[in-house]
Amino acid sequence: MTIKTASHTLVLLLLAAYGQAADLSGFVRDQASGESLPFANVYLKGENRGTTTNESGYYAIARLAPGAHTLVASLVGYRSFEKAIRAGDQNLVVNISLQEESIQLETTTVEARRDEIESFDISPGRTTLQVKELKTAPAAIEADPIRTIQTLPGVSALSDFSVGLYVRGGTPDQNLVLLDGTDVYNASHLFGLFSTFPADAAKSTELLRGGYPAKYGDRLSSVLNVITNEGNKEEFEAQGGLSLLSSRLTLQGPVAKGSWLLSGRRTHLDLVIGLAKNALDAKKFAYNFYDLQGKTHQIFSHADQFTLAGYTGQDALEYRFDEFDIDLEWGNRTISSKWTHVFDSSLFGNFLFTGSRFEAGTLFNSEDVELKEFNRLTDLSLKGDLNYFPASGHAVEAGFLLKRMSMEYRFGEADQNWVDVDTEGFHHALYVQDNWSATPRLTLQPGLRFSYFTNGRYSGVAPRLAARYQLGVDTFVKGAAGRYHQYIFRLAREFQGISILSNVWALADSTAEPSEALHYIVGAETRWLGIAVDAEAYYKDYGGLYELNYDEQHSIEIADILRRGDGRAYGFDLLFKRNEGKHTGWLSFSTGLSERTIEGLNQDAQSREQSFKSKFDRRLSVDLIHSWRFRRRWTLNTALAYASGQPYTQILGRGELVLPSDLRFEIQRKGELNGVRLPSYQRLDVAVERQLKFRAWEMKLFFQIVNLTNRKNIFNYFWSEGKPEKRQPAKRRQIPMLPLLPSFGLDFNF
Repeated sequence: MTIKTASHTLVLLLLAAYGQAADLSGFVRDQASGESLPFANVYLKGENRGTTTNESGYYAIARLAPGAHTLVASLVGYRSFEKAIRAGDQNLVVNISLQEESIQLETTTVEARRDEIESFDISPGRTTLQVKELKTAPAAIEADPIRTIQTLPGVSALSDFSVGLYVRGGTPDQNLVLLDGTDVYNASHLFGLFSTFPADAAKSTELLRGGYPAKYGDRLSSVLNVITNEGNKEEFEAQGGLSLLSSRLTLQGPVAKGSWLLSGRRTHLDLVIGLAKNALDAKKFAYNFYDLQGKTHQIFSHADQFTLAGYTGQDALEYRFDEFDIDLEWGNRTISSKWTHVFDSSLFGNFLFTGSRFEAGTLFNSEDVELKEFNRLTDLSLKGDLNYFPASGHAVEAGFLLKRMSMEYRFGEADQNWVDVDTEGFHHALYVQDNWSATPRLTLQPGLRFSYFTNGRYSGVAPRLAARYQLGVDTFVKGAAGRYHQYIFRLAREFQGISILSNVWALADSTAEPSEALHYIVGAETRWLGIAVDAEAYYKDYGGLYELNYDEQHSIEIADILRRGDGRAYGFDLLFKRNEGKHTGWLSFSTGLSERTIEGLNQDAQSREQSFKSKFDRRLSVDLIHSWRFRRRWTLNTALAYASGQPYTQILGRGELVLPSDLRFEIQRKGELNGVRLPSYQRLDVAVERQLKFRAWEMKLFFQIVNLTNRKNIFNYFWSEGKPEKRQPAKRRQIPMLPLLPSFGLDFNF
C-alpha cells in the first residue's frame, strides 16, 4: 500500500511538473537597426536544448522545467547574448537584441567555447552566408552573392561570364532560387557578369546543396534562399558605392510601426563597351541594365507583422553590324506580401502571396528578313508555412503551395508567327516535417511532400529523411536521402555556357513528363584549432533529363523539341571555414562526376546511346577565400581558384560540299560528345581595402585586380576560315576569358 501510494504521488508530481512547464519564445533582432536575424542559434546553456531562428528571426523552446536557466544566442558577426531567466507555469517571451561585432579586429584567437559553437542545424549540404561574408571575397565587378556561392564546395561555374549555379551535377534551372520567398527564374545580368541580387540589400543567403527538407520542392538540385533587409527601424541610413562599371545606392529608415528600404543599381559600362565594340568590329554595341528593390516591414504587435516587397530589373543589348542587327531585352519582376502571425508561443505562421514574371524578347534584322522571338513566364503563388512546437524535442513544420504558372512563346517573322504557344498549369503541394531530438545525441528530420501538376495530371510523393548524430562536443555525423520532382524546365541555347539568344522556359505537359531525382548524402562535421570542418559524399540519380533537339524544326509539341534520358552524379566535398581572428575565410575542395545518357545522342555503330560527360562535369575544384586584417583599417582579400578542364566536343575536320547545281553545304566531322577537355582553369584575384571615417560617414576605398597573373583561361576553341586558293588551312583559335582586370571604387555608409 505504501509503495502504491508513493508511485501515485510520483506520477502526480511528474504530471504537475509537466503542467507547470512553460514555453519560451521570442524574436532575435539586430540591436542597432531592429532587423530580424534568421538562422541564429538560441539555446539553454549546459542543457543540450535549443533551436535555430526561422527566416523571420523567431525562435521557440517548448516545455522548460521550472527553475533557473541561462539563455544564450549567437550568430556570426555578433557578440554572444547571455541572460539568466526563471521559468514557472507561465509562458515566457524573451526578445533578444544582438550587438554587432567586428570579429576580424580580434588580435588573438581563442579556441571557441562550447556555448559559442552550439549548432542545431540538421540539414546536410547547408551553408549560410551573412552579408559580411558576401562582401569579403574579391569580385570581378562588385560583391555578389552568387559569385561568392560559386566558391563553395559542390558548386561550379562554366566560365568567368556565367553566374549560373551548377550544383553537384545539376543545371541552373534545377535550382530553386527564392528572393524573399518569391521564385526568380533568371538571376543574372550581362550574360552572367552580374547577378540579380546586390549585396547591399541582401541580409543573408542560404544554399542547400542537396538532400534538402520537405519544406522545399519542385527542383532537382538545390535551393538558394536570398533574404533581403527589412530596413533600419531606428534611424535613416544610406549606403552605396561607385566603381568603374556600376553605381548603387540603398536607402532605409523607420516609418510608421516599422521600416522601409529602397535599393537601386545602374551600370555605366562606356569604357568596356567601347573596347568590345572595337573587338567585334561593330557599328554599334550598347548595353545597360538596372535593378530596383523596395520593401516595407511593419510590426503591428508581437503577434502580427506585415511585409511588402518588390523587385524589377531590365537588361537591354543592341548589336549593329553591316549584315544584321540584333536587339535583346530581358527582365524580371517580382512582388511578395507576407503576413507573420504568432498564434501562440508554440505556433508560428508565415503566409505569402507572391508574383514573379520573366520576360525576354529578341529582334533580328537582316537585309531580307526580320525575325522576332518572345517568351514570358508568369508565376502567381499562395504559400503558407506553420511552425509548431508541441513538446520538448519536437519542432513540426507544415505548409501548402497553390501556384499558377503560364508560359507564352512566339517565334516568326514580323507579320507571321511560325510558333505560337500559350499554355498554363497549376501546381499544388502539401508538406510536413519534424525536427525530432530522439535522444540527447540523435536528431532526426523525417518529412513528406505531396505535389500535383495539372498539365498531364502528374502527382508526386516525395519522402525525405535527414539525421544527425553527435559523437563528441563538436563532432557530428549526418546523412540525408530524398526524392525530388520538377515540372518546369529551361531550354538553354548556349555556346559553352553563354546564351546567344534568350533562354526559353517551358512547362511539362501530357507530351513531356516531369523530371525526378534521388539524393543520398553522408557526411561529418567537427571543429579543429578553431576551424570548422565539413565533409560530405553524395550520389544523385536523375530520371527524365532533357537536351534540346536541334533536328526538330516544325512541331510545336514540347516533347518533339526535347531529347530525354537519365543521368547520375556523385562526388565528395570538403570545406574548411574560419570566422575568428585576423585571418578569416574558407577553403573548399570538390571532386565529382556528372554524366548523362540521352536518346539520339552519342550513339555507337549499332545506334545505341552511350553515356557522356556533362559539359559542367568538373573532376576537381579548389577555392580559397582569405581575408587578412593586417592593420587596424587595412584589409587584404584574396580569392584563388583552380578547376580541372570542362568537357567539350572536338571538331576533327571541316569542309564544304559543292553540288553540281552549285549549292554549297558546310560539313563538320566531330569527335566523341564531350570527349576531350579544355585546359585547367586558374585565377587569382586580390583586393586591398582602406576603411575611412569622417564624422557620421563610414567609407571604404578599394583597389582590386582580377586575374592578377593574367592567366589565359580558355573559354572555347573555334576554327578560322582557311584560304584554299592560297593553300592556307584553317587554324584553331582560342576564345579567352577575363584578362588581368584592375578596378577601383568607393563604398560609403552614413
